[in-house]
Amino acid sequence: MIGAFHAVVKRCNFALGMVSGLGILAMGLILTYEVMCRYLFNAPTIWAQEISIYLYMWTMLAAASYTLQTGKHVHVDLLIERLPARVKILFEIATSAFGVVFCAIVTVQAYQMIAATVQFGKVSATPLRMPLWIPQSALLMGFVLLTFQFALILSDRVARLKAHTGKGGASA
Repeated sequence: MIGAFHAVVKRCNFALGMVSGLGILAMGLILTYEVMCRYLFNAPTIWAQEISIYLYMWTMLAAASYTLQTGKHVHVDLLIERLPARVKILFEIATSAFGVVFCAIVTVQAYQMIAATVQFGKVSATPLRMPLWIPQSALLMGFVLLTFQFALILSDRVARLKAHTGKGGASA
C-alpha cells in the first residue's frame, strides 16, 4: 500500500516539476512580450504582470515537493554530514516529522482560506478580476504534496533506522 502511494506521489511530483519548468518558460515569454510592448510600442499590457505573478506562485509551489523528493532543496549539511549514521538518521526523522506537521497545518490553513475566498467570491483588485481561489490553490496543492513527501521521507528514514539498528548499528 505504501509502495503504491509512494509511486503516485513520485509521479505527481515529477509531473508537477516538469509543468513548473514549462510555467517558468511561459513566464519568461510573457514578461518578454510585456517588455517589448511597453518599450518598443509604448503600449503596456494590463495582464502580463498579474499572470506572471500567478505563474510564479504555481511554479514555485508545484516544484517544491519534487525538489524535496530529489534532495535538491536548500539544506545546511556542514554539521550533519559529520554526524554518525544513526544520529544523522535520527536528525532526518526529527526534521521530517516537523515538516509533516508544519506542512499539514499550512495545508489546513490554505483550505480554509480558499473556502472563505470561494464563499465570499473574492477576485483580484485588477482589471483581470481573477477569482482568487485559482492562485490560492497553488498553496493548497503545493503543501498537500509537501506533506505527503515529508511523510514518505519520514517512513523511509524510520525503516532505515530499524535496518541500521538491526545490523548492530545501535552502538553508533
